[in-house]
Amino acid sequence: MSNRIDATDVTEEEALNATFFNWADQFIKQANEFCRTKPGEQAKPAEIRGQVSASLLFAAARFNTWVSANTFKDGQEMLEAKEQVMAYLVQQFQAMLEDNYDEYCEQFDNYLRFRKMEEFHTHKHDH
Repeated sequence: MSNRIDATDVTEEEALNATFFNWADQFIKQANEFCRTKPGEQAKPAEIRGQVSASLLFAAARFNTWVSANTFKDGQEMLEAKEQVMAYLVQQFQAMLEDNYDEYCEQFDNYLRFRKMEEFHTHKHDH
């Protein structure tokens, strides 16, 4: 890994840091707010979640690019480090995604229990 990247691998011990999780929780809370349908909206919950997910992924990419850019003297130096930076960020995302995916597989019924109510409200007027 390049010493030009202003980020560190998050170990399990470091991940227990309350600030780290508080920030993540705040981002998730905001994303959840964006997912809420407003009364009278015709949008489908799955479509909204997909749009919010894509926006959040774009925001993470944009922000991480900015963080990286702040460690270089110019665009050429940044371009020369592109492969290294991409590999690092993709590795970090993959590790976090795998951990969360596995957790959701294990806790599927508990984490997605809200779907039953969502489906009820979506279809309660279908006769």
